[in-house]
Amino acid sequence: MEPHRLKHPPKPTLLIVDDHADLRDAVALLFEHEGYQIADADNGADALAYLRAGRPADAIVLDLVMPVMDGWEFLTQWRADAAWRDIPTLILTGLSMDRLRIEELGNLMILTKPFIFDELVAAVSAMMMRPV
Repeated sequence: MEPHRLKHPPKPTLLIVDDHADLRDAVALLFEHEGYQIADADNGADALAYLRAGRPADAIVLDLVMPVMDGWEFLTQWRADAAWRDIPTLILTGLSMDRLRIEELGNLMILTKPFIFDELVAAVSAMMMRPV
């Protein structure tokens, strides 16, 4: 009997959108270690360009306060497109959140800065397992 190669499911792609390069890099390294493929952008406009180019994102980690295009504008434009609307998104923010506004936007979770990396990994894992 010939041995069979194990087929591994593709690694999920996490899009990290944050204007702080050090935080973005730390989160990227953490999730690469957890088995994710990483894409990143330093503002909402670059993240939209990434998605519009047909590149994958199984989940998004998003800051709200960024130059060029902030996280709120990104969410508004991105959620208007049915192809991306259901991508689970974790908002990382130091801002107090308007829960009603978040609920209107759909499949979102919130983690307040500062956070512990274990909390971030647990939140992304939980978010990706939630039904859409």
